[in-house]
Amino acid sequence: ANYQNVQKGIMRNSEYLERFFRNLLLGENNELRNRYMVINALEELTAKQVQQIDRTSTEQPSVQVTEQVRTLLLAMSNEQLSLKVLMEKVGLKHRPTFLENYISPASEAGFLKVLYPDKPNHPRQKYLLTAKGLALYNEIKKMQ
Repeated sequence: ANYQNVQKGIMRNSEYLERFFRNLLLGENNELRNRYMVINALEELTAKQVQQIDRTSTEQPSVQVTEQVRTLLLAMSNEQLSLKVLMEKVGLKHRPTFLENYISPASEAGFLKVLYPDKPNHPRQKYLLTAKGLALYNEIKKMQ
């Protein structure tokens, strides 16, 4: 909340603290997960909207995805995983195929993001679900 870097376009934001205190003092139930409070997060998909998507989901998922992306989302669940661990969970060993058929479509659809977007070869690079990806993951889990 107190960090500011004008050169990178990052301004102070007390939203997380406000949500925390509203929960504490007013008895509200605001989501306090980091995934909803990160810099450059999709503002249109807040925690409340993700919950609404969960409540209004029907038998069929609202977004059509390939079987590979569906498998990737189920393998990730709500974790931050490296590419190697993801490949093991999905059961693939050929890295270029995995990147082309699983990671790229999920990233392009906005379901997946990297922990260090400015440094693609960072030694501790991990993949995690976006708010949109988490909503779809919850839909898929409900259908099973």
